[in-house]
Amino acid sequence: MVEQATEIALSTVESECVALSQACKDLFPVMDLFKEIGSFFDLPVKDKARFYVRIHEDNVGTLSLGQLEPRWMAPRSKHYAIKYHWFCEQIGPHGVTLVKIATKEHLGDIFTKGLECVTFDFLRKKLMG
Repeated sequence: MVEQATEIALSTVESECVALSQACKDLFPVMDLFKEIGSFFDLPVKDKARFYVRIHEDNVGTLSLGQLEPRWMAPRSKHYAIKYHWFCEQIGPHGVTLVKIATKEHLGDIFTKGLECVTFDFLRKKLMG
């Protein structure tokens, strides 16, 4: 029974790492493109321009893996570390910070899960402002 709970938690961390990796894979080229456009047009603020990007994550395991030093990995994450941990090396140079968010306030759940009416209304109001 304990092994089943560990496997479920491990697959949750793995799926969150895949989602974080995919988000970074889409985000980093856009950031690089804007920096390239700024250098092409010789904008006076190109050296001072900074991106303040925060990625909200509700999974503690994924947060800890994302904040590890590059080339480090947890013993149970070795089987997917090669494919999905490339973003750990890119987070620092791109100035991205990973932020812990409560599971109840995770706006992405409204798009990916079948929620109860109360939770759905709460997230919908939060999303709409």
